[in-house]
Amino acid sequence: MDNPIPRLIKTPIIAMYHDDEHKNLTIEVELPDVKNENITLVMHENSFYLKAFSESAEYLGSFFMDGPVEPDKAIAVNNNGMLTVEVPYKEGFLCARNIPIE
Repeated sequence: MDNPIPRLIKTPIIAMYHDDEHKNLTIEVELPDVKNENITLVMHENSFYLKAFSESAEYLGSFFMDGPVEPDKAIAVNNNGMLTVEVPYKEGFLCARNIPIE
């Protein structure tokens, strides 16, 4: 029988950052109590879509990345509710510029 309590729909908490060499992007997504088989991750060159669910919540979202990546080389690992995706930038982080803060 289906769960009579509706799931809450949430936007997951996400952190994205690049390595010191500006060659790889790491994406961390908090997905408490979500099993691997309940995660759908679709990645494009400049964005990704995520849908995941647990017994009490459904996580949905589409997110832009800070530069083009190589989705065919992405590696995703779910470790106790923390989904970590590592993917190389397509051409490094070449177009980025540091902006001084006044």
